[in-house]
Amino acid sequence: MENKNAYQAELFSNRLSKNYKQLKKWARKNRVTCYRLYDKDIPEIPLCAEIYTFLPYDIDTKFEAAKHYAMINSAVSENRPEAANLLAQEASRTYLHLYLYERPYEKDEEEENQWLKEMASAAANVLGIPEKNVITKTRKKQTENKKRAQYEKQENETSIKGVVFEQGQLFHVNLSDYIDTGLFFDHRPLRAKVREQSQGKRVLNLFSYTSSFSVYAAEGKASYVESVDLSNTYTEWSKENMKLNEFEDSDRYNFISTDVIHYLYDREKEADHNQEFKKFDIIVLDPPTFSNSKKTDTMLDINRDWCELVRLCSKILSEDGILYFSTNSRKLVFDEGKLPTNAICREMTQQTIPEDYRNTKIHRVWEIKFNKEY
Repeated sequence: MENKNAYQAELFSNRLSKNYKQLKKWARKNRVTCYRLYDKDIPEIPLCAEIYTFLPYDIDTKFEAAKHYAMINSAVSENRPEAANLLAQEASRTYLHLYLYERPYEKDEEEENQWLKEMASAAANVLGIPEKNVITKTRKKQTENKKRAQYEKQENETSIKGVVFEQGQLFHVNLSDYIDTGLFFDHRPLRAKVREQSQGKRVLNLFSYTSSFSVYAAEGKASYVESVDLSNTYTEWSKENMKLNEFEDSDRYNFISTDVIHYLYDREKEADHNQEFKKFDIIVLDPPTFSNSKKTDTMLDINRDWCELVRLCSKILSEDGILYFSTNSRKLVFDEGKLPTNAICREMTQQTIPEDYRNTKIHRVWEIKFNKEY
């Protein structure tokens, strides 16, 4: 067993080292301090590894962050004497979020823990970070009774929180208290696209989680951004992310903690009966695959409900508006025949897969417009 663990640790180290070498230059160039390094690249090592480098604690604005990383990049590219010290300081603020996918077979818990410990040690060595900076978790297969687990707080003695930089924006992340950390990397390209298109637009972010899309829309000079999520915890987290990026105008940035399905039905009625209802120019619809929160009487199954959600969005979308619909479900059958007859759909999945994702099936994305003259 020890020989097998050592062999797999070596395989894992080699792949991590290769991936890290390829991605770290890309990350610096694109001002990205958190990204995916490994995701079940080797089948017998079913791990996902994501790197997070926190900003120094005395930096709390986008301008300061950009200046800080420009200084590091310049020192590194010019091989200046201070580069080694700057990189060492950066390593001390770097963490690896390492989670094990539940295996399809039973394995002794003690053996599994020892195996995971050895993989974590190997990863720390490759990245040049302290072993205590590797946070390990297990992501179990989601039965209906476990669907809420990724959003529920975990029991931890200490919380590991910090601020990361992504393409010019700042985000609070929490590496210890939940299965997920507060920022989904796979939508980084789509966030950038929304930012490019948002100037002067009214933007609606549904199932907003911690509102990374909202931050990007605000950065793109949207005239109004509304973020909707059932969780009070994530709504407060969203407000902190917007504040961190200096978007605090309550007239322009609105947060609603409510069930998204109820929200859409209410907005549909409002749009039908109020000629002054202001529709949205961009809607981001990125729902979970399944949700059965105790806080609402609705149960969402995206494989069943996706077409109704799209229909409801069409009712509050402006004449030239765009709906971006995304799903992580591989079982969803996207049948345009189930949509309103004036729907114009374009799948854009391949254009939204990030540089750091080996798994090109991480999500699917469609751009949907509605022909008002139909």
